[in-house]
Amino acid sequence: KMGVEVHSVVGFRNKDLVILEDDFKNNSDVFKLMTDDGSYGEKGLVTNALEELIKEGNQYDEVITIGPLIMITKKYDVKTIVSMNPIMIDGTGMCGGCRLTVGGETKFACVDGPDFDGHLVDFDEAMKRGQMYKEFERHAYEESCNLLNKEVK
Repeated sequence: KMGVEVHSVVGFRNKDLVILEDDFKNNSDVFKLMTDDGSYGEKGLVTNALEELIKEGNQYDEVITIGPLIMITKKYDVKTIVSMNPIMIDGTGMCGGCRLTVGGETKFACVDGPDFDGHLVDFDEAMKRGQMYKEFERHAYEESCNLLNKEVK
């Protein structure tokens, strides 16, 4: 509505997890839907689709992303805003669960973000920290999440 051309690249693990497809289509001049397993849309990662769009000659003023943690925009010198979503426990920064290093400084996603300059985030550290709770998360998921076990009628 503001005259901005919008290209959307969205990705999901598989077809069963696709959400808001019509909303994205209706608000995008270019829309690419990716699935990791190829069960819907194109097979591959959003980074593959974004790089393909750039190589086709599309020029972007800014990329706004919510994951994945590894983006390809730095090598193309495209301004990138990343929305970091690490585990946030207390929302005040006191617990340190959402601690990140951005531009060499310690930041807390819950109070300083969650949006940061994607070229300044230490993604190696963020990915390592994100793996710290993986086993606990899987156990908690298996114990309490029945969403995917329910039969759809």
